[in-house]
Amino acid sequence: MMMRRSMARLAVLGGACLLGLAARAEVPANGSAYVDASVAAVESMISVERGQARLPRLADPVEGKVLEDVWNEPAILGAAPYSADDIPALLNIVQKQTRILQIYTLYSPDGGKTPPDTARNTAEYQDELARSHAFLLKVVAASLVAINDFGAHLSKDEKTETRFDGIRQMRLGLQEIVTGVALALRNPALREANQTLLARGLAENAAAIVAGIAPADRAALAAALRAAQPALKPEAKKAVEQFVGLAEKAPCDGLCRLQ
Repeated sequence: MMMRRSMARLAVLGGACLLGLAARAEVPANGSAYVDASVAAVESMISVERGQARLPRLADPVEGKVLEDVWNEPAILGAAPYSADDIPALLNIVQKQTRILQIYTLYSPDGGKTPPDTARNTAEYQDELARSHAFLLKVVAASLVAINDFGAHLSKDEKTETRFDGIRQMRLGLQEIVTGVALALRNPALREANQTLLARGLAENAAAIVAGIAPADRAALAAALRAAQPALKPEAKKAVEQFVGLAEKAPCDGLCRLQ
């Protein structure tokens, strides 16, 4: 449910409050097209045999190469600095990565005739889900930086409540993705390697994520991560503590100040 809400916020609001952005930015010019094609390739590999759906697996030599394309950071995300011009491409990347999460989390072996067993899916497909979550943290961080740049360059006449509300809703959609990572870390079935991957992703992107969210949301996210700590191995716990420490101490400027 959280994933669907996040996608809806981003899809509806991405274009509504960001009109007039230029085309050139730090996201590669074909980054959106690359992620579109790579996600479509994954979807094309979902096979149905004798009424049973089967998902591509990262451990498979052939399928794994197709999946790796979905997380090709240089081709899709490029490199910082990110600016307001990057927002449309970044939001498209977020939506496509969230689609991968949906494919694996909402998998039903009979092609959707029965409700998905999400608990089983998150354990069974945790390698694929962890990779997408880790990549999404990078995209969320880049998106918050770009949105902050957008807000910083608004003229007095452009600073309307409608536009600010659109920014708030986009930010909320991005925050829900980070909260989803915190919830994933609480799963006792999550293997140590995947714990570490997610926790490192939080630590590595902490500065941009924390800078983009309001103080109350920082506190809520820190609390969610503290709740996950009892389930974490030492390396993952240390990385999570880095994120929590920054969330509690970082100054609040720019996008953070938008309540």
